[in-house]
Amino acid sequence: MHKLESPAAVRRPFQVVPTSFAFTILLGLFAALPALSIDLSAPTLPFLPQALRTTVTMAGLTLSLFMVGFALGQLSAGSLSDTTGRRPMLLGGLACFTLSGIACALSQSATALIVGRCLQGFGAGSCAVLSFAMVQDLFEGEAARAKRSYVTAVFAAMPVLAPALGSVLVDLFGWRSVHVVLAVGGGVLLALTWACVAESRSRRPELRNPQPGDCRPSLWRDRVFLRVTLVNALSYGVIFSYIAGSPVVIIRQMGYPPLVFAAVFACTAVALTLGAASSGILGRRGTSAAAAIWVSLVATVVATLGLAGFGLAGISMAAIILPLLLVVLFCRGILSPNLQHVAIDRWSERAGTASAFVGVSQLLGGALASVVVAALLPHLRLNAVLAPMAVLAAAACLMWRPPHP
Repeated sequence: MHKLESPAAVRRPFQVVPTSFAFTILLGLFAALPALSIDLSAPTLPFLPQALRTTVTMAGLTLSLFMVGFALGQLSAGSLSDTTGRRPMLLGGLACFTLSGIACALSQSATALIVGRCLQGFGAGSCAVLSFAMVQDLFEGEAARAKRSYVTAVFAAMPVLAPALGSVLVDLFGWRSVHVVLAVGGGVLLALTWACVAESRSRRPELRNPQPGDCRPSLWRDRVFLRVTLVNALSYGVIFSYIAGSPVVIIRQMGYPPLVFAAVFACTAVALTLGAASSGILGRRGTSAAAAIWVSLVATVVATLGLAGFGLAGISMAAIILPLLLVVLFCRGILSPNLQHVAIDRWSERAGTASAFVGVSQLLGGALASVVVAALLPHLRLNAVLAPMAVLAAAACLMWRPPHP
């Protein structure tokens, strides 16, 4: 059910009601800042070496250091928000994101751009982790699970349009325009947050004065939390294997034009979004999180084993591969909010830190999957993507155990 507001809660001038659709969109945008920052800026990478008189390696570091900042932002903001509150950390994260976007747009060297991107990642990571922590503050039980699903659906939809928008901005206004747009977006969210978003932890009187220093050891001793977090990381590794390897496989190895790759990527992003939206519907209709996770994990294993089998047989027809790929992405859309719900719901009093652990472990799972795919691509071609997907899906399924009530 929705958690009632504490009498001590401070209302903002134009406060958005947490149960409203507008609040879901707002949380989804907070969570989407990392994906938007990556997808919008991806088309700028080929132009950076010439524009800033630097190397391809230095241009690539603008993405790598963004991811480092993203991880650090989650850990810092998540833990600190458990003691200082969500709102101050959220305003700080948005301010960091906005100012670093301005710095990126004005940068005159690769070093300046790399530092700006790292700080941009820090701000984006802070906002993303706080989005899910706020859900745990404001809702409980199936209401929290449903809200988390709809928030996931909002930010999962970003990859459908962001790469195309980034390309248009670069073509019309140059690579700096992407960072101008990100900075303006961050500024708008900062203003909306200041005017419309109240402190969510004030609605939980028992959480206003948590005892510091007892969180991390307890989390590390919670085997159920760690196992669910690992299942989520493995499941994310499945789709990140596809994300990391599909451009090389589809465009370079299979010979399809970039437009086909963009269409495939958009279809899989839609499948992910529909899966997350379906998770919310399933929760409203009484389907338990454990049941949704079980069915989705098994379906993912079946689909990825089918993909791996076709790959080993040398069958790479889009009409056969794409439907199974859509099943995998749809199932991940269901898995993500449900696994997060099971993990974070165990630590409502430390939702910020728990969300950070889940987010960073997911990031590490994706990073490791991409390293494996990159190492295998020169040797296994399509199978370098499909085989790791099957292995990671099977590992996630074997690791899953429904937590005891």
